[in-house]
Amino acid sequence: MFKPRITLDKIISANLLEKMHWKALEILQSIGMKVTSKPILERIEGVRGFKIEEDRVKIDPQLMESLVEEYKSKVGKRDPDIITDLEEITLLGTGYPGCTHIIDLETDKLRPLTTKDAIDATKLIDSLYDWGLRGGAPGAPQDVSPNYRRILQCKIGYEYSRSASCAPFENYVEAEYIRRMANAIGQKFYLDVYVVSPLRLEGVSVDRVVPFLEKGSCDGMSVGSMPLAGATAPVYPIGAITQGIAESLGGYAILHEAYPKIPIWFGMGAFHFDLKHGNIVFGSPEQILLDLIGIIVDRFYGVPRIGGVRSFRTMAKTVDAQAQVEKAASATVGVLTGPGKFNMSGVLSLDEIFSPVQLIIDCEIAHYLSKLARGLDLSEEELDSSMEVIQRCALKGSFLTDKTTLTQYRRIYWYPRLFDYSLLHTSRREMKSLTDRAKEMARKKIAEHNFQLEESKKRKLEKIYREAIKKIE
Repeated sequence: MFKPRITLDKIISANLLEKMHWKALEILQSIGMKVTSKPILERIEGVRGFKIEEDRVKIDPQLMESLVEEYKSKVGKRDPDIITDLEEITLLGTGYPGCTHIIDLETDKLRPLTTKDAIDATKLIDSLYDWGLRGGAPGAPQDVSPNYRRILQCKIGYEYSRSASCAPFENYVEAEYIRRMANAIGQKFYLDVYVVSPLRLEGVSVDRVVPFLEKGSCDGMSVGSMPLAGATAPVYPIGAITQGIAESLGGYAILHEAYPKIPIWFGMGAFHFDLKHGNIVFGSPEQILLDLIGIIVDRFYGVPRIGGVRSFRTMAKTVDAQAQVEKAASATVGVLTGPGKFNMSGVLSLDEIFSPVQLIIDCEIAHYLSKLARGLDLSEEELDSSMEVIQRCALKGSFLTDKTTLTQYRRIYWYPRLFDYSLLHTSRREMKSLTDRAKEMARKKIAEHNFQLEESKKRKLEKIYREAIKKIE
């Protein structure tokens, strides 16, 4: 079997990775992490390996080394809901569901996402389950109060998609209602903590999770950071990545020792910052390369990154050439790194806009690239079979009706759902554009949606939502 792959161990030497690791530990020892949460500080005060100087926590390299080794030994025992072997599966996901706008399926106009839009979008996502898509509502409806938009988003996801998970949350109050919704349908509740660059374990990300950690009312937590090269981290990529390592390791060490009974995971990364527009940039060549290096660094620490770099992120604001180039470029590099899943399907402008048309296109790109990643069977067995076929068919002048063609063709070759492989003079289709065909597919899938959440669970969700409206309006 021939499978095209990027040889990751050739990109960064083991010696350089080791040096970056020790430089990160040096940062944690000399500069440390800013921590302002009293519950966290109280829990690690006096713990060997931590030195608290005002609001900074400095970490001894020996403690950090022992925690890293312990982590590597346990990482293979992660929750089965978190990691799956995806080598031969085309699994898509809508990624971070933070969209606030939608490109209207009928008018192609950009407008705020409504409750009806969120429901229809979730129906579309669920109706593509057999295509490998997973996810809930892609964003929070903008036609209700900001105080409970995320709670409604979570409710819509659970009611209309069999693969929905918790909606993101901005504060503890809405998070508690979202946790209750997850529990109502029998789903686990996980937390995300992002270290604020540079080296600050504080802010909204921490404040919203500490109450859950204190009560032990969560099933696990991930720690990461988003250092922006040239803005919140050195402009040099290697410096931004090394700072990101220090932030993730430091956040992990502090939270692990403060809450040892809570399962915690971490991941590394660094990000492209655009000085002209003052924002993070996804889809750029630099970000694709930074994501690729992130996979290598994660593997150094034993972190099995299930998303890889198969990201469909783009900065494009509409379904245009920029969107397709940025999405396909990143996802292509991703499939060549090995197992993983696609994410950010149907999303534009980082994670601000949802497009039903782009979702259909992203699914097609994912299936195209999955076939590329699976490669071709170049076995001696098939070579011997080919010789038999040649002996049988060469004098006839055609292999079209041979039994091997009829039985093996669909196994060997990928058939597109959206793309058109015909020549102009053989095409039986009307001359419709790819986007028009994608629109038709999206409309059809929404109309065919038939998933129904159990009535008892729907009633529980409705009760929680009504309580949220009443108490936090």
